[in-house]
Amino acid sequence: MPYWEANYVSTLSSTSKMKLFTFYAKQYLINPAYINASMFDSAWASLSYYGLKRDYCNLYTFIPWIEQEVTSTLLDLYGFELAHDTRSTWRIGDGTSAFYNYIYYNVAGFTENETFRSNQIREGLLTREKALELVRTENQPRFESIKWYCDTIGISFEDTIERI
Repeated sequence: MPYWEANYVSTLSSTSKMKLFTFYAKQYLINPAYINASMFDSAWASLSYYGLKRDYCNLYTFIPWIEQEVTSTLLDLYGFELAHDTRSTWRIGDGTSAFYNYIYYNVAGFTENETFRSNQIREGLLTREKALELVRTENQPRFESIKWYCDTIGISFEDTIERI
């Protein structure tokens, strides 16, 4: 069975689940402040998560982001629109990410692109060299999207860029 079809919680052994529940029970006994009106909701949530069989696949946890595959699926099957000011298909929705990534890059020297690409390196989906190449391109200011965003939220593009 492919790993993305596996139920994550089922990978916990019965022994591990018992240890977990024993730990929680001990914490409730040690600290009686845990015994309150939310205790039943917490118990039901734990039982639902660890005890009941779940028959679904959490897309973001179990399906790897293989960019070529995801991009071709979005473009070919769903007619996904691309942004005019970047070649990336990640975080291109409404201009918000272009805006805050511009701020991050100018203030801190990095953006969320580094985080995204670092995760792909750790997953074995990209080499470090390819990730660095992509990040250099993706961190270019997306002024068209930033202007659209500034106009949408009612702030001056010129003043905003100058302040940043």
